[in-house]
Amino acid sequence: MECNKLGLGKGFLKIRAKVTGFLTAKIEKRNTPEQVIVTKKRNIILTTGLQSLLNAFQTYMSGVNYVGETAVATGIIITTSSGQQVVLSFPNPPTVSVTNNSAILTFTATDDSLNSYSTASEQLITSSAQFNIPIATASLSLTKNSNEILRLTWVITISISQLNDIVYIQTPTPQYGGIYCQASAGPCGCGSNSEYSSSNGFCGTSQLSGLSGKYTETNFVTTQLFTDMFYNNYSAGSTNSFTYVTGTTLIIYTPYCLPYFMVGANSFTTSNPNNESACWGGNGENAGEFIPIYLQLHFPSETEPYIGVQIEFTT
Repeated sequence: MECNKLGLGKGFLKIRAKVTGFLTAKIEKRNTPEQVIVTKKRNIILTTGLQSLLNAFQTYMSGVNYVGETAVATGIIITTSSGQQVVLSFPNPPTVSVTNNSAILTFTATDDSLNSYSTASEQLITSSAQFNIPIATASLSLTKNSNEILRLTWVITISISQLNDIVYIQTPTPQYGGIYCQASAGPCGCGSNSEYSSSNGFCGTSQLSGLSGKYTETNFVTTQLFTDMFYNNYSAGSTNSFTYVTGTTLIIYTPYCLPYFMVGANSFTTSNPNNESACWGGNGENAGEFIPIYLQLHFPSETEPYIGVQIEFTT
């Protein structure tokens, strides 16, 4: 489905996500408590990096072919004043923290080698859908001597502003959502829509689960949607057309047929708990609930053919 054919009207909730970041360095004298703190340096978020991240997101959400930049490895790549490159790998995934309007990823890398060099620039490489993607650069100048340990910390902040009636829910850890359905039988409640599994229809019993059950009749988006975009270990997902990427804008949508639309990592569910109707697709082909949940939309009725969210990323 082409973006201009979706008719992005009142059935689409708009979200803006501003991406910023900075790099800090700490140099420690080896085997002594003496240390030098180097002032932090703001980075430059690469527009091409955002585009590559969204394309990778669409790869694991909708099975499309990835189109974007790739690097040899993840980590922080240092270019020295002599033009050599030093690759500092991440020993652990980034830590996640949240505020009332932000998702924050902190990447840490260490060079405890005996190498000596002066830095000229740095580049942050993250992982998404098994691709290594350059997303930011910085120009922090410092000198590491052989008797010193260098620790770099790169912080990426995604500040989220809701332009319509959608709530941002802080989820520093992945959370459940969707609909729990027992004894499913009959045709899918969305009729001939082949995007959903035709083996799922009216449930013997059903209930909204996890965050969906806690935030009923609510439009929401979670921290996990944004942190998974900037770092994840997913692979290509099941083929579907529930997502669309244009430049640095991401659209997640569905043809309207039931009041609820829930989305997780390559998992899509639409449901009406009141009459126990549910349809699902993607990796959620055998269940309407999933972890993590990225977003939920609730439209009791809609006259437009599609509903969804439109997320605009800026720097």
